[in-house]
Amino acid sequence: MGLRKSNIGIICLLILGSSTGAYVHRYFQLPPDPPRMVANDLLATPPQPEVVEDTIQRNTTLVATLVDYKVPVALANDLADLIKPVFDVRQLRFGNAFRLEKEVDGTLRKFEYKIDDERVLKVQKDKSATYEAHVEKLDFEIRETVIDAQISSSLWEAIGSQPKGDYLVNNVAAMFAWDVDFNTEIQRGDQIRIIVESQYHDGGFVKYGKIQAAELVNAGHTYRAFLFKDDYYDEKGNAVKRAMLASPLQFNPRVTSGFSRARLHPILGGVRAHLAVDFGAPTGAPVVAVANGTILSAGWSNGYGNLVQIKHANGLTTGYAHLSRISSGIRSGVPVKQGTVIGLVGMTGLATGPHLHYMMTRNGQPINPLSVKAEPPVPISAALKEEFLQHIASKQVQLQNLVAAR
Repeated sequence: MGLRKSNIGIICLLILGSSTGAYVHRYFQLPPDPPRMVANDLLATPPQPEVVEDTIQRNTTLVATLVDYKVPVALANDLADLIKPVFDVRQLRFGNAFRLEKEVDGTLRKFEYKIDDERVLKVQKDKSATYEAHVEKLDFEIRETVIDAQISSSLWEAIGSQPKGDYLVNNVAAMFAWDVDFNTEIQRGDQIRIIVESQYHDGGFVKYGKIQAAELVNAGHTYRAFLFKDDYYDEKGNAVKRAMLASPLQFNPRVTSGFSRARLHPILGGVRAHLAVDFGAPTGAPVVAVANGTILSAGWSNGYGNLVQIKHANGLTTGYAHLSRISSGIRSGVPVKQGTVIGLVGMTGLATGPHLHYMMTRNGQPINPLSVKAEPPVPISAALKEEFLQHIASKQVQLQNLVAAR
């Protein structure tokens, strides 16, 4: 009986095994199932247009820039020809931003180049698949910005970290250049307050407009300037601009040698008169004419190196020595305007380092340039005085509130 049961079990196993083997064999002979769609396949992102944002490289051209991003050479040349009537492609500037868009198939859809803060060159393919080029002027949103800073060492240190801080520094220095020598007279603890128009595009800061008002507290004295009809006046209506600047340099750290009747010469030795003021400044710093005048001489002058001399009104002359370069067009007999760059700081002639040797004479007699004060300011015309006072009233309140908030 037990033997029969065993035989039956063996038979069942053989039958089951043979049927399983047949099943497995048929399974591997079946064609593979078609691919199944899963959730990730249904949500897969379709191919997108390519967008490139970069800046113009040094010593390159528009055509080369486009070709670098796989735009065919023929098309790049055609686009350059298309652009020429609206923008001189030779004026492409190193560091300026551009944006390039391509279709899914790799063809160029759009090219944009930032010409400056106000203009953008746009090249775009229209519905007929032809390209059009034009220069677009940006629309700005004007906001008022108020800056209040204390000076620790220099004007640049105080406000240079602001967006486009160089603009603020240069313009503030220019506004007060007739009253304050920023080379020698700025002190720790001085204060600067500015009300300026800020220009925004698409919510982003682009640049500053004109400074509307500014206040400089220097060595306890307060100087103010308010913009009115494209000129600056103090709170009493006196013109800020006068006939002579306080210094031929906007910024430099120190006076390295003052006006003296007896000084030990650093190269020739011995005690000699030093009838000038030496400003230590980096090579290449711009030197400007302190007043309107006529060039007396411009060229090499022995120990002075490159020297420019200017004759001004009222018997006054100024001299600027050791220049690394004299500006183009600066030559004897040429009239020059106040603020014109006449040359660059250097160390030509007898000089131990880069500096400006600044001389001044009145009626042929040497005088200390730092002792010369500008003539009294010119008041605004009586006919405009009331309008001016109304115009600056709100700005005065803003400046006063800044002081009160300290």
